[in-house]
Parts: sequence; structure tokens; C-alpha cells
Amino acid sequence: MDRSGTVSTVDIAAAHRGIAAVFLLNGMALGSWAANLPSIKARLAIDEAQLGLALLVMGGGAVLAMVLAGPFIDRRGSRGLTLWSGLVMAMVLPLSAFVPSWSSLLVAAFLLGTSNGIMDVAMNAHGLAVERQLARPVMSMLHGCFSLGGIVAAVLVGGSLTLGFGLQANLVAVSLLLFVALLQVGRSLLPASVENDGTGHGAGGGVALALPTGPLLPVALMALVGFLAEGSMIDWAAVYLRESLSSGEAVAAFGFGVFAGAMAIGRFLGDRIIARFGRLLVLRVSALLAVSGFATALLPQGIPTAFLGYALVGFGVANIVPILFSAGGSMPGFGSGTGVAAVATAGYGGALTGPALIGFLASATSLRVALATGAVLLIVIPLFARRALRPAGFRPVKVENPVIP
Repeated sequence: MDRSGTVSTVDIAAAHRGIAAVFLLNGMALGSWAANLPSIKARLAIDEAQLGLALLVMGGGAVLAMVLAGPFIDRRGSRGLTLWSGLVMAMVLPLSAFVPSWSSLLVAAFLLGTSNGIMDVAMNAHGLAVERQLARPVMSMLHGCFSLGGIVAAVLVGGSLTLGFGLQANLVAVSLLLFVALLQVGRSLLPASVENDGTGHGAGGGVALALPTGPLLPVALMALVGFLAEGSMIDWAAVYLRESLSSGEAVAAFGFGVFAGAMAIGRFLGDRIIARFGRLLVLRVSALLAVSGFATALLPQGIPTAFLGYALVGFGVANIVPILFSAGGSMPGFGSGTGVAAVATAGYGGALTGPALIGFLASATSLRVALATGAVLLIVIPLFARRALRPAGFRPVKVENPVIP
């Protein structure tokens, strides 16, 4: 950065690479924890209900942290909070491998959820700052890096367990990697003076809690629906293949991989597609594609058809959340931190409650009916997208002479 307070092209490119690395590292941390959950469950000899409560406590900690983190970011910037929350997350990540009891696991899960919630809001707010400096979409690619981090973590954990490395060695190794890497990439992130670039996005609005109000409310509602759809696939895709289509365990696991892989690919392609057609059209088509994917997967036509549906759902949901985060962080009258946090809070609410509600509905009807009910809610997005995104400046674009990053 020069003395006038502006950033050079080199600085922006470095910040872009740095925040992409942060998303990747966050995905690796959460992916390694999730991949080790069976080992954590076996080590403490807890049942599914106890593990489910630990996951709920983790999610509750994340939501609470998001509500509080947004206004702080608007006042102080996202660079420092991204770095420090990531370092704290690195330190608390291995605790679950060493705790002596289920009650202490709840504490470890809450600390992990809280640090991750802060890091989630901070890194998304910083991604939006980089996006504004570059003047082109980057949020989908950043979320693609997060997805890639989860995939890498799953492969590394599986490989290390095969080689005989245990739970504790796994999480400690990831923790050390996260800690050292964050110290390296943190210095490349944009300073707060650049985040508050005169657009008003970096300035706080005087709020104490980041709750979805006013023009943020419809964006938050769409985020809730989008996260619900994504969460239902994460939690129920393999179960549907195993129990409704009578697949083997390996096939069921591969089915989830089809969804996750398609979502990652969709996110890495998303910025080019958004630059070509605009966020509004991409958001609408993405939701409709996800609905068609659910419809295809839920047809009683067998496993190959379900795999095709899973891929369509993955491509469909890939860019919904990045677009809505960008909309929340660009909403006039709200700081970036508050906007992102409000949308993320609603979204995580959907991710927490949605899969559980699908489970209850499935027990009363069937899993096919329950998943179809969740899919229908996605229709909310194309119906209200224009009205919800217009205040953030996201309008239809002409596709002649597109700007492709």
C-alpha cells in the first residue's frame, strides 16, 4: 500500500490469494473435525443423541458469535478478527481428541463453534472487501476453496487413519498447519483503512447485534432456505441412498461425494458465470436447478438417477450462499460485517434446524416426502430474488461484451 492509502494491483492480488488460503484452511479445519467425529464418538463411548447435542451446541456457539462479530468488524475491520479467530480455532480444534467426558466435549464443541462463527463472518467480510477492490466477483471461488479444503481434509484423515495415525495425531497436525499457515497469509490481507474504502460498506451502523432487519430480512430468508437445502443434502443424501434405494454403504458415501464434488466445481466456475450473466439471474437459475435436482434424485428410478440429481443439486446450491453473502455485505445502511453476519446467522439457523425438521417429518411420512418438502422451499428464491437483491444494487445485466475475470 502506498502513502496515499490506496492499494496497488500487487497488494490486491496478494490479498486475493491470502483470503482464498484462509477459506481453504477453514474448510480443512472443519473437514478434519467432521471426518474424525466417528473416532471422537467411539473414544468417549457416546450415542447418536449425545453426539447430536454436541453438534447442536457447536452450531449454537457459531450463531451467537456471528451475531456479535458483525458490528465489531464494522468498527475495527475484518483482517485482525480473521487472523485471531483462526488462531484460536487452531488451538481449540484438538481439544475434542483429548477431553475426558461428554460434558467436556460440549465445552470443546462450543469453543470450536464460537471461534469458527467469528472466523466465518470475518473471512466473508474480507472476501467482500477484496471483491470490491478487484471490481469483479470472487465470492464463489472463495467458497469453492472452502469446499476444496473439506475434501482435502477428508482424504488426509482417511489416509492417515489407514496408515495407523490416531485421532489425536490427526487433529494436532491440522491444528499446527492451520496455526502456522494463518501467520503466513495473515500479513497479506487488506488493512481496515482499505476495507472502509469510501463506499460506506466498512462503516458500522451503530448496531450492537447483527440481526436480519429491514432490507436484510428477505436476503436472510433466502439464505435460510439455501442453507437448509445444502444441509439436508449433507446430512441426508447418504441416508436416502442407503435406506430408500437400498444401496450399499460405499455407494451411499460416494453419492454424497457426487454432491460435494459438483458443488465445489460449481463454485469454482461461479464467478465467471456471475460476471457473464449477473448475480440476479444466476441466483434464480441456481435455485431452479437445485429444485430440478431434488426432483430427479427423489424419483424412484434407481441409484444412477439419484446420482444425477445429486450433481444437479450440487451445481444448483453452489452459488446461492456466496451471492447472498455478497448481497448482505453490500446492503446500503449496513456495514459489511453486520450484513454478512445477519445473513449468515439466518443461514446457519436453517442449516441447524432444517435437517432435524426433515428427520421429524421423515419419521411421520417418508424420507422422500420430507426431502421433497424442503426442496419446494427453494421456490422462495426465484420468486423474491429481484425484490430482495435490488437494494444491494444487484440488477439484471446485459450480457453483451461481458467482463470475464
